[in-house]
Parts: sequence; structure tokens; C-alpha cells
Amino acid sequence: MAGAFINYRTGDGHDKAALLNERLCAVFGKEQVFLDSTGLPAGRLFPPELKRRLRESSVLLVLIGRNWLDVRDANGLRRIDDPDDYVRYEIRKSIKRQKVVLPVLLDGAPLPSPVDLPGDIVDLPSFQYRHLRTREEAKDLEEIVRVLRPHILERGGSSNAAVTTNNSYAPNGAAASGSNASAVYNNHNAPGSRADRFDAGGNE
Repeated sequence: MAGAFINYRTGDGHDKAALLNERLCAVFGKEQVFLDSTGLPAGRLFPPELKRRLRESSVLLVLIGRNWLDVRDANGLRRIDDPDDYVRYEIRKSIKRQKVVLPVLLDGAPLPSPVDLPGDIVDLPSFQYRHLRTREEAKDLEEIVRVLRPHILERGGSSNAAVTTNNSYAPNGAAASGSNASAVYNNHNAPGSRADRFDAGGNE
């Protein structure tokens, strides 16, 4: 399976993740989009299933809101600085696997500076980004769909990813060996909530 995996930070974009998931499912089909609140089968262990879906995806969508960098844990430490943070883990693995990574800036949020990011995801700002703004919602959603079309099989259609040789969504214009749309709307404990940390060890 290939498709989109939506990556977002709890408290900083879960509503936009749900909106994006709805639109992408309408275009590409539910089987081509992963949002963990809707895409994880009941009874499956959460971290192993999430890791499997991340591996099988072709595009990672990284939703970045205004508080994305500064969300903190109970000890006052930035979650992004925790190596086992879900958001960081999904970005790190997608960059390492040379998937298509598309940052999506929410309602005017800035792209993070490399100096503010952990070393293993410092390339994130090098990827071309798109916007998702409340006032331009329909327009922005269609632009994201347009960007993803070469990399994801459409409902009842075919992907033209095979003829895509220059992936402009890889850092510094480098070609990626795969495509991955990462759609994760995390809902581990309750609707609209997400566990922010997990054991990143084991089978990845």
C-alpha cells in the first residue's frame, strides 16, 4: 500500500488534520490515506500498526501550526526535543527513507528554522511547503491535492508517479526514491487526543 500519512502535533492542528483527511479520502479513497483516528483497526497494537502504515506510505504531510515547535511536556521540555516524540519520529523516518515530505503551514504559521530543530530532522525546512488557511480553505486543499496526484493512486484511476523523475518535494531538489503522504490524526486514548511519546525501538 502507498499513500498519504498525515503527521500533526496534538493541540496544534488536529482539526486541520481531520479536514485534510476528509478531502484526501474523497479524492484518493480511504485506503490511500492514513489518519490514525480512522485508520487504525480496533484491536491492533498502536505503535506497531502506526510504524507499519508509515513504512508503507509514499508521502508524509507534516502539519505545522503556530505552536508546533513550542508544545511542551509535563516537565516543561519541548516535545520535539524528545527522540521518542511521535511527530519527530515520523518525520525522521520519512526523510531517512527518502519519501516525499510536504510541510503544510497552518493559518500563516512560519516554517521552522533549522537552528530550532533537532539534528535528525534539520532538513525539514528544505522541503517545499504549502499552506492550509481557514480563509482560503478550498483553494489550499485543492493545491495540496494537485501536488499529491503524481504520487498517489486516485480512486478508480492510476498514479503517474512512475514518470516523475524530479521530485521537487525532496530537500535541495534531490530526487526521492519513493513517495509518501503521511496522514496522521492521532487518537490513541480518546477522540481528538494523541499520545505524544512512544518507544521508538523494536521493529521500525
